[in-house]
This record gives sequence, C-alpha cells and structure tokens, in this order.
Amino acid sequence: MRQKIETFSLDESLGFWLYRSHIQVSAALRQTFQDAGYDLTPEQWAVLLRLREQEGLNQSQLGEKTSKDRHNITRILKQLNRRGYIEKLHDEKDKRAFHVYLAPAGRSILKELKPVVLKHRDRVCKGFSKDDLLKIRAYLGHIVNNLRRS
Repeated sequence: MRQKIETFSLDESLGFWLYRSHIQVSAALRQTFQDAGYDLTPEQWAVLLRLREQEGLNQSQLGEKTSKDRHNITRILKQLNRRGYIEKLHDEKDKRAFHVYLAPAGRSILKELKPVVLKHRDRVCKGFSKDDLLKIRAYLGHIVNNLRRS
C-alpha cells in the first residue's frame, strides 16, 4: 500500500514570500536609482546609510551591520571608494585593517537621494498604515531572532 505524501506548496512558504519581496523591492530601488540618473545599487546604498549612522566601522563590522559576507562587503567598499563616496583610513594598531568614513561625495549623494528613496518607500508601503509597518518590522525581527537562536 502506498503512503500518501504530504504536499507543500511553495506559495505557502514564508521564506519564498520573504525572498520574493526582497527581490522585488531591491529591483525596484535599483531601477529608481537608474531612473533618477544614479549609478548606485541598493547594497551600496545600505552601506552608505550604515556609515551615516556610525562612521569609523571596520570592514567586518560593516558586513555584519548590512548582512553582507566578507567578499561582498569588500566588493561594495571597493566600488564606493572608487566613486569617491567613502574614505578608508588604516588602523593605527593594525596596518592591515582600516576604518571606513563617508567622504563629502558620500554625504552629498545621501542628501540628494533622500527624496528619491522616500518616494520609493511610499510606493513599497502603499496601503499600509504606520501600525501595519510597525507590526511587519516586529514580525520580521522576530523571525531573525528565531534564526539567530537556533
């Protein structure tokens, strides 16, 4: 006698919807930047925002705060440095290490793109109340914490 195999639909998978949402939001932000005439990726934008919050972080700290592995954060920092958005200063105690700071061009692009990003955020969050958004962030934070503990 054959056993019935329990079915599981991809459309029922929370991970699938989180991934799909991330891909869509990221692609839309990338397009928004291009439409506004900026050659910047959402990943680069995230690094610039983290630096605005706390300058002087090292590469590992930036990777951790932006959820990027060592190779990705290295690539992103190289691109930002080449464009003049960041400055890397060597650590006085460890010459192999460096700390990252916003350059004037980095501060400028953050200011220039603020209205562009706010418009993008409004598009993404259309139809959600402030309370809805707070709940969504809390739920997503709960998921992250669940996975950190396990």
